[in-house]
Amino acid sequence: MAASPSPTPMRRRTHTPTPPSTTDAAPCANCWRGRDAAAPREKRGPCGMTAPDGIGGTRRTLGLTDLVLLGTVAIVNVNVVPPVSGFGRATLGLWLLAWLAFFVPEAIAVLVLSQRYPGEGGVYRWCRAHFGARHGFIAGWCYWTNSLLYVPVLLVYVAGVLTYAGGPATRALIDSRVFIGGVSMTWLACITAANIRGSSVGKWLNNIGGIGGLATVLMVAAVAAEARRRGVAVEVPEVAGTPADMLGALGVMCFAFIGIELASTMADDIRHPERDVPRAVALTGLTALVAYLLVADALLVMVPSGDMGSLQGVMQAIEQGATLAGLPGVVAPVAVLMAIAVAGSASAWFAGPARIPFVAGLDHALPEVLGRRHPRWGSPYVALLVCAAVSAVLTVISLAGSTVAEAYQVLLRAAVVINLVPFVYVFLAVLQLRDLSAPVRASAAIGLVVTACGIAAVFLPTGEVGNVVVFELKMLGGVGGMLGLGLWLFRQQ
Repeated sequence: MAASPSPTPMRRRTHTPTPPSTTDAAPCANCWRGRDAAAPREKRGPCGMTAPDGIGGTRRTLGLTDLVLLGTVAIVNVNVVPPVSGFGRATLGLWLLAWLAFFVPEAIAVLVLSQRYPGEGGVYRWCRAHFGARHGFIAGWCYWTNSLLYVPVLLVYVAGVLTYAGGPATRALIDSRVFIGGVSMTWLACITAANIRGSSVGKWLNNIGGIGGLATVLMVAAVAAEARRRGVAVEVPEVAGTPADMLGALGVMCFAFIGIELASTMADDIRHPERDVPRAVALTGLTALVAYLLVADALLVMVPSGDMGSLQGVMQAIEQGATLAGLPGVVAPVAVLMAIAVAGSASAWFAGPARIPFVAGLDHALPEVLGRRHPRWGSPYVALLVCAAVSAVLTVISLAGSTVAEAYQVLLRAAVVINLVPFVYVFLAVLQLRDLSAPVRASAAIGLVVTACGIAAVFLPTGEVGNVVVFELKMLGGVGGMLGLGLWLFRQQ
């Protein structure tokens, strides 16, 4: 029997992929996922799309457990719990409401968009498909620049938590810029090297960090349980605080659940994205909710509600609770575990968003050099090195003199707004899809309203603001400056 003739090369080269639309369930069926102009020719499909088993030499190394731990280390930040826990038992209800109002809509939106537009890039890819190159770039730019500002905060926090690991003898190091800067820069170098080595190595930093975070939660809960057993637990009121304070705390709680979309920026590293991503989203969401509830409940029985606002961090709350329960020896191990958790979080928020400038480089929305992969390990090494350099500079700035540090704090507050801009695009993208069920569209509408309210709330001055006009001008300048820089870079390309 004669062999069947194969398609001619000319026919394969002349095929053009169909642009995604609001009704397409996936990119062109004849194309592989994840366009990568830097991939070897033999790795590409008929439309210049890279093969699913390796994008420019990469391997799919992330499984279900890796995704759950990545989501956990990205979302769970126990340091956010003390400032929003001064409302008695009502605090637990607020956490549940925040989970329903923001995490659930966000999770649904991420699942919808990641299934329709698979491939790395996450919010950048989704928003580009729906709103065009300019808006896609702005969404990706906001997500990336926010992470650039957030990673230095995590690096400094790792060093700060470690000062509790040695007891009173090392506590004074928290005021040492040499110690804080040294630890921060050392860990930045470590996460840069590990992630350049590829996700097969970098994922272990996330995994160990996720395990450290869960272990921290369990130890804090155990201290609270011991306080209850000894009968020294603080009496917890049903409700405390004012409705206005509760509303502000609810906003903080909502956005404490940001991070489930992070895995989508690294979608080309996931072994079975269609199967594992939905399961990982569900497991991560439940894990994050339980973790926040356990820590909030523990703090309620260890620290009086009226004292929550005076705490300078969760370690101070744990130290106070451990003393109350007669377990001062647990403070050091909890500090070590928390440092591991925050270190893993720094790695996750460093490596994931770095895929956005990488994909933007492939799309010529940023300099093409950012789209290069490492010839041996396949990692987006140029984008990672650029992120490392910017993070190093911002870390130094955050430790500089008071005037410079204050300017950095203004940028951090503006970054809260910048962080929420991509989610406005994400929820609007879901609402554009006409073939979705009414409950899915309703969840996107809820998420959009919550996000818009969160942006507005950031511009509301607190009681600590002396000059409201100056405060608003600084906020507008910070947000406008970051958005303007993004637009300028886009126009240059």
